[in-house]
Amino acid sequence: MKTVERRFFSQRSQALVEFSLVAPVFLVVMFAAVDIGRLLYAYSAISSAARDGARMASLQASLYSDCQIIRTVEIVGQGFPVRMDPNSVVGNSDPNNPSGSLQPTTPPPNVGYAYIWPAVATSNPPESNCSSSNQRAISQTVKHVSVEVQYHFVPLTPFIASLAPNIIVKTVSVVTTE
Repeated sequence: MKTVERRFFSQRSQALVEFSLVAPVFLVVMFAAVDIGRLLYAYSAISSAARDGARMASLQASLYSDCQIIRTVEIVGQGFPVRMDPNSVVGNSDPNNPSGSLQPTTPPPNVGYAYIWPAVATSNPPESNCSSSNQRAISQTVKHVSVEVQYHFVPLTPFIASLAPNIIVKTVSVVTTE
């Protein structure tokens, strides 16, 4: 009888040791999968917001105002806190070729910044000063507008956050004006 009990307890002990070796790896893989899923969802929502914002900026109704573009980007952001970039004001630079002092800035953690080019907002904060008496400064040869949205993604898993602390999800959408 003792050999049967001894064999039973040794098998339970072996299973416990195997579980304790495999469980941490399994949990890290599971949490990494959750963080990768969150990252892909963030990219999808942010790029959708940039596309819809650029489309709105290309319409005649948005020639003198960024207000509707700002609302569209915030609504389409799908739960991500998207605010206007403080540098998204009149005289800013193209996000595809940034130059000068008014160019896209990096947002704080778990926040997104939307940057409209060319902007008509007269001063910071762009949400409060989003209309102007001057029309959007669109070149007669280029005739493009763009909206860039950056989101500072923070992983939930501390191990992954220590490996990649500054993940910036960035997308730029360029549309021809109509």
